[in-house]
Order: sequence, then structure tokens, then C-alpha cells
Amino acid sequence: MQTDNRHYWHMAYKKRLFGSSSRHQFFVSLIFFMMLAFGIALPVSAQYFSKMSIKEKNFCDTIPIEFRRGRIFITVEIEGRAHQFMFDTGCSVGLMFTDHAVTLKKKFGFTLLNDAANLMRFTPVKRIPEMHIGHITIRNYRVVLTPSQSMVNSEYDCQQIVGCIGSDLISTCRAVKIDTEKGIMIITDRQDAFSHEEGFCFPFKEDVRVPYLKVSAQADKARWCMFDTGFPGFLDVNRKDITVADTLDTATGSVTAGVYGKTGDAPLMLLRLDSIRIGDCTFRQVTTCLQSANDYVLGSSILKFGSMVIDYNTHQMIFRPYHYDNGVTVANTFNDFVMMPRKDNNLYVTLVWGKSHSYALGVRLGDRLTHIDGIDVSGNPCAYMNLAPGEHLIILTNAEGERKEIPINK
Repeated sequence: MQTDNRHYWHMAYKKRLFGSSSRHQFFVSLIFFMMLAFGIALPVSAQYFSKMSIKEKNFCDTIPIEFRRGRIFITVEIEGRAHQFMFDTGCSVGLMFTDHAVTLKKKFGFTLLNDAANLMRFTPVKRIPEMHIGHITIRNYRVVLTPSQSMVNSEYDCQQIVGCIGSDLISTCRAVKIDTEKGIMIITDRQDAFSHEEGFCFPFKEDVRVPYLKVSAQADKARWCMFDTGFPGFLDVNRKDITVADTLDTATGSVTAGVYGKTGDAPLMLLRLDSIRIGDCTFRQVTTCLQSANDYVLGSSILKFGSMVIDYNTHQMIFRPYHYDNGVTVANTFNDFVMMPRKDNNLYVTLVWGKSHSYALGVRLGDRLTHIDGIDVSGNPCAYMNLAPGEHLIILTNAEGERKEIPINK
């Protein structure tokens, strides 16, 4: 059984550059023309990021990866020092969570960043002159900078993650294979590198380099779905698109946070889908959170069940299951509640499922984490984020000062 790792928050961010989201096209255009009218300097556009280059030609490199808590981490060497980056196909460009560990060159301007909570801001852009991933040399890699006090920084500072490498790397190199069972990722610029790869083929399209493939939930028609390795869950779906499913639980709250904040509280449903289909591949017993804030998102949990090729030469993804018996059984579960940080650097409950054991024990929206296993962790979110797997006892306190002892299995 797979656990959907949402004890903190899911889907750290979804980055799209300057007008790439159709939902925001009108607003972006309006801002664009207002800036022209008032003579304000324009932000960096998406084409500015195309100046990234790869030194090597005709390469096929295998690099080690670490797959933990549903995310992919790779080692990137910059100025002779090794740094941990997350590999995030849902991010169209590179992102720096902090800039204190890496020397960045020249601020080129600003670009418009749309995060997972659909909050938009103009964001500074800099470049990494040269970095190395395995034996590959990447030059002039552009990155956008997150606010120093962002929710994303809070989580990844705890894990000493410097930033993320986005789908712009794959689209420039042209193809990648991710194999979490072997703990490797193969990056190549060869057009025929995966021409003989066996598995289920899923055609995909690009939206500013981010891959989208079609997913059919239950008997509903197929919908375009972002493939986002920055999202540690299996599948998120949009409220308006699901017609047949078993409702497991309901709640009001928020499970989505981005660079600039979280979504507002809203009704959510936990659904069990008997099956979903991606191409000719069937996935059974899929639990999903039904919400209206996001499009369909297929997360990195699919990589627990098989390897994945993303080939920008053919616009095909190839999924090869590690085990297949007339389908892949997912059987994922969700944690009882979700916590997110606020500006005071404390973690607060932002959602608790109404039928859960934790709700029966008294966990409620707005409760603040104060203790773990008898130790005061107020103002120290890393104590929870880096908590070792296993059974623990936490104390939550509500606004009236009532303390609640809650056992958890992290």
C-alpha cells in the first residue's frame, strides 16, 4: 500500500512563465499593455531562458538519483561544490529556493511566475554561469528566485535543497529516463536513444516545456494532465470533471501551497477511483483529492510502479511497469491531516479529514504544533519535516490554549 505523503503540504509549486496559462492570459495581457502604457520596463519573457546550452554533443549519461518522500533529488556541481536540487517536470524553468549557497550572476530582470496556489508575482531572474550534472556541462542556466520567507523555502531549507531543475533541461537535452528502482536517471541528446524501449507509450504535448498527457478517470473522457514530479502524490483531479466515484471523506481546508502562499479554505473530497487509464495502461484503486484549485496533475508516485521515459524528439512518454498483472494496483492512502507554516514559523493544521482517527481525537483546523515526543518545537518547522519514519506523539494547541495529544505514524 502506498501512502500519499501529505502530512505537510502537497505540490510545492507549479511554475509557468509569462502568459503560458490560458486561465490567466487575459490578466497577463492586461498587465502587459498597462506596463507599455506607463513606460514600465517589461519583464523577461520565456524566450530568454532558451539561451541555456549544453557543452557536450551526442551524449548519453547515467546519473544517480535519490527518490525520497515522493520527490527526485539530484546532485549538481557548481563552482566545484556539490548541491542538492530537486528534479521537477512541473517547473518550466530552474528555481532557486535560496541564493546564499550558490554564486549567481547578473539579474536580467523579472518574469511573471504563477505558483501552485494560482498566485502570480513578478520574480527576479538570474543565471548560473556553469553547472555539471554527471558528465554534462550546462551553461547559462537561468533561474527564478523565490522569496526568502516563502513556504517552499521553509520546507527545502530544512532538507538543504538549493533549488530545482525544471523541464527546460529535458527539452534542451531532448530525452530522459527515470528509474527509481535502480536509482538512476539517463539524460541524452540522441534522437534514437529510447527507440527500442519497451512499455506503454503515452503521447504528450508541451505547455512552455512542461509535459501534459491524457488521463481518463473511471468512465469519464480523457483529460490533459500535467506530469509533475514536484508533486509527491499520485493524482489530483478537478472537481468539475469527475462524475462517478466513491466518496471516502470530506473536509474544508487547504492542501495546496505555492511560492507565495496557500489556496483559500474550500470544500474538498477524498475519492476512490476503481481505475484510471493512461493510454492502454490501467491503474487500479486510486485515491485522489477532488478540488477545484488545480488542473489534473499526475505526480511522481507513478514512478514507484515503473520507469518513465520522456522523449521530446517523439513527444512520447514510455512507462514500463516494474510489475504488471492486467494493470497496476496503486492502493494509495492519505494522511489524516495537513499542516503548513505561517509567518511565525510555526506549523498549523490546514485540513483534517472528517472521518479520520485524528479528527475523532480532536484535531481541528487552525491547531498549532507545539511538541513532538515531549520536545518543544515551537518556531522550528524542520523538527517535524525531518522527523524520522515511525510512531510519534505530537501536541497540538488551539487558539484557546487547549492541548491535544495526537499519535501519528509518519
